[in-house]
Amino acid sequence: MVFVKAKSGPPNCGDPESLFTVQYFDEEGNMTIRGGGTVAWRCNNPGNLRASSYSKSAKRRAIGTAGYGENEYAVYPDYETGHEALVVMLKGGIYSPLSLREAMIRYDKPNPNYINIIVDKTGLNPERKVKSLNDQEFKAFWQAIETTEKWKVGKEDFIEKWVITGVHMKQGVISEYCIRQNGNDVWMSKQEVIILAQEWRIHAIVVHCSNGTMYLRPEYHAKRFREMVC
Repeated sequence: MVFVKAKSGPPNCGDPESLFTVQYFDEEGNMTIRGGGTVAWRCNNPGNLRASSYSKSAKRRAIGTAGYGENEYAVYPDYETGHEALVVMLKGGIYSPLSLREAMIRYDKPNPNYINIIVDKTGLNPERKVKSLNDQEFKAFWQAIETTEKWKVGKEDFIEKWVITGVHMKQGVISEYCIRQNGNDVWMSKQEVIILAQEWRIHAIVVHCSNGTMYLRPEYHAKRFREMVC
C-alpha cells in the first residue's frame, strides 16, 4: 500500500488533543488511521521533524502534516522517507558545521539535556563537528536521535473508500445510490451518500450550488451516474 496524502485526525475517544491521529490515504482513496503509539510512528517521521519549508519540501517527499501549532509535524509515506529527511538535514549546510552540542540545541531548544542523552548513547565528544564524524560515528549519532525521539507502534484502522455502482431515479432526479461496501451492495438515500462523500468515504464529489443545495458528481474520468440507472 502506497500512501499519497496524509492529514491530522481527531484524537481517539478519551485521549488528549496532543494524541492526534493521522489519516493516511492511498491511491484508491482508502484511509488508514494511525492512533496511539508515538508521534514518530504515527507520522512516519523518526526524527520528529516539525513542519517547515525543509521537511515539507518536494525533495523530502512529505505527504502532509499532522499536529497543531508548534507541535505540527511533517508526515512521510513510510519510515525510510522520514529517516532520509533526518539524515539529509543532519548532513546539510545548517547542521554539518555545528558541534554536536550546538546541533542538539538547534534540534530541540526546549531540552537542554538532549546532548547529554546523545553522548550517553554514543560516547561521542559533544564538541566534535557533525561533519567530522565518520560513517560509523554518524550512524550512531542519528540512531541515538531516533531512539531518543521514540518509535512505538500503535494501532492502525483501515477504512475502505466505497464505490457507487448504481442509481435509482425519480422524476428525472437521482434519489438513491447503490454503494459497494466490503463486497456488498447497499442502497442509500441521496442525503446519506452526500454525507459519506463529505467524509471522504465514497468515490464522489460534492457540488455546492448557489441556492444552498448540494448534489454529487463522479470523480474525474469516472462513469457518469446517469449511465448507472438500475
